[in-house]
Amino acid sequence: MKAWRIAGLAAVPFVLAALAIGFFLFERQGGLAPYRIPHASGRVVANDAQTLARGEYLARIGDCAACHTAPGGAPFAGGRGFATGYGMIYSSNLTSDREHGIGAWSIDEFAHAMRHGVSRRGPLYPVFPYEHFATLADADIEAIFAWLRSLPASANVPPANHLDFPAGWRPALVLWRMLHYRPVPSAPANEDRGRYLVDGLGHCAMCHSTREANGALAADGYLAGGRIPVSGWYAPPLDAKRLQRYSIEQLADYLRSGAGDYGAAYGPMAEVVYRSLQFLDEEDAVAMARYLKSVPARPARKAAFTLLPEPPREPVAGNGAEIYWRHCGDCHVDDGEGKSGQFPALRDAVAASAPDPIDAVRMVLYGGFAAATARNPQPYSMPPFVQTLSAAEIAAVTHYVRETFGGQRSQLTAADVEAMHGIVLD
Repeated sequence: MKAWRIAGLAAVPFVLAALAIGFFLFERQGGLAPYRIPHASGRVVANDAQTLARGEYLARIGDCAACHTAPGGAPFAGGRGFATGYGMIYSSNLTSDREHGIGAWSIDEFAHAMRHGVSRRGPLYPVFPYEHFATLADADIEAIFAWLRSLPASANVPPANHLDFPAGWRPALVLWRMLHYRPVPSAPANEDRGRYLVDGLGHCAMCHSTREANGALAADGYLAGGRIPVSGWYAPPLDAKRLQRYSIEQLADYLRSGAGDYGAAYGPMAEVVYRSLQFLDEEDAVAMARYLKSVPARPARKAAFTLLPEPPREPVAGNGAEIYWRHCGDCHVDDGEGKSGQFPALRDAVAASAPDPIDAVRMVLYGGFAAATARNPQPYSMPPFVQTLSAAEIAAVTHYVRETFGGQRSQLTAADVEAMHGIVLD
């Protein structure tokens, strides 16, 4: 009995230390404030034509439809699935339906969910970028809410999330927030319009920032590039170094058209351009471009991908240069400079120069399809070679392109290409 008492006394300092650390982390994520869902204050949101038009524009820039519309489903009625490392999460219904949508919500509840990531259902999963939306000005949140409330009601009930324990238990999200979430204040919409759009509504960092092994955004990885979780595409850095060859006007036009002298938007970025960025007005596009070109480049971090097998790495069979001349040269030209206005240059292109070869491999495997936009209504596409070239040939030509036009020695093998097979739809 005495031994137990001594052990208990000895444990007291550790228990107190753990409580102190827990309290500190809990306060850092906002304390109890995020979990106090506000009651309706009776505040009325304007719904005049000007407010609704602004709300529609902001919702488009925020790319809300992409996440909250299921394939073939009613717009904004939810149900699009997002695969994560801990299961499948389905987006919520944002239409004016009072039971299944946000028709019964007050502006206070909506603003709280946008700013704190907590709704009537409890803490929201971080696939919803509330940390970015927290920076939005009150007037912008109100305009988005007014426009969403004007949408036709849909009684669609999204599927239930399918998540592993403990991720499926919402209270466990409090621990995640304690470790990774830090509240940020809202920002004046006109103080730095470009940064306001990039960091807030555009939430560009969700794809273009480096992530830690646990999936959280790295503190030193802001817009530094990295693989997008689950989809596996590589999103390049968005900084002054990566974007130095673009003028502000060229970059602004790329955001709205999805194509330019230095390449086109493919993969997930093509959807972002199609659903969202093509609707930017010229002033906002220029503001975003100006800010992105001012972002300091971050030191390169170790890549999160692994090439197989390792070691040893034997050279791939086949002549990459010969394969390139036979299958790629007609469009991209022997020197990789492409044809202006038709086929993009490969020299220094993202897929060729990125530290991660996955975009280049996928483009050769399954082709590339840029978004059709008002400013680029008939984009050129790249055909797939998955049924034309063997895995070894794809490895060889990808290595040739990346070494010759991007200065990257990938040393891909057929096994690497086989591991990257599979079309990612979401």
